Amino acid sequence: MAKYNKLAGKHFLVIGGTKGIGRGVVEGAIEAGARVTLAGSSTASVSKALDEVRAAYPSAQVAGFACDLSKDTVEQDLDALFARAKEAQGEVDHVVLTAADPLAVMGVDEISLERVRKVAHMRMAVPMLLGKAAARHVRRSHECSLTLSTGGIADSPASGWSVIAFMAAGLTGLTRNLALDLKPLRVNAVEPGFVDTPLWESIGFTAEQKAAVFNEWSKKLPTGQIGLVEDVAEAYIYLAKDSNATGEIVKTRGGHNLI
Repeated sequence: MAKYNKLAGKHFLVIGGTKGIGRGVVEGAIEAGARVTLAGSSTASVSKALDEVRAAYPSAQVAGFACDLSKDTVEQDLDALFARAKEAQGEVDHVVLTAADPLAVMGVDEISLERVRKVAHMRMAVPMLLGKAAARHVRRSHECSLTLSTGGIADSPASGWSVIAFMAAGLTGLTRNLALDLKPLRVNAVEPGFVDTPLWESIGFTAEQKAAVFNEWSKKLPTGQIGLVEDVAEAYIYLAKDSNATGEIVKTRGGHNLI
């Protein structure tokens, strides 16, 4: 009996799976023998991701659907996504949320009610409503899981990041409470530090600026490098596999907390 190949044949729904860390989770799940449904914000992004994944993994059982989480119909849209995923690949065993809008870095004098509400939609409302949807669409079993995404800013304050830090820290509390509300379905979160993803470009960094920041931090971090998607994605795969883990925040930060 295979005791450790726990994800073979399981169905992953990766929301935000077209690029970045989510794309890494898609690939990691496929390599673990899972069936995968990836979701992205647009039909074009999903189509592109599917083509790339199928080219890299010709035998993969993979499907993909567009789901724009930015709308006020997000709860209904999540229900529709689960329904399409189940129709395409069967019951969902593991749900991963990595989807996020560009980081809203702003000074205190730039904070406004409108900007806070915009940030809160993706980083507070969506994870909450996903927990509600998971309660309806995922089997209540310790063999199944929901994994959210937070960030190192929850533990390491930085000037101009107050709004995002608030949301990140809140996700820690949400994760732990959902673990009780949805039990025995397991709920966990991953807290990445600096990771080389397209998120940097989305907040306006040029290639040169990103390289300069990465070079500076690589000299400080104990690992000597910025996190790679394929490494950070392992945390999500682990949380799906370990049926003894719930209410946990797995941190993959390159030792940022040590400096």
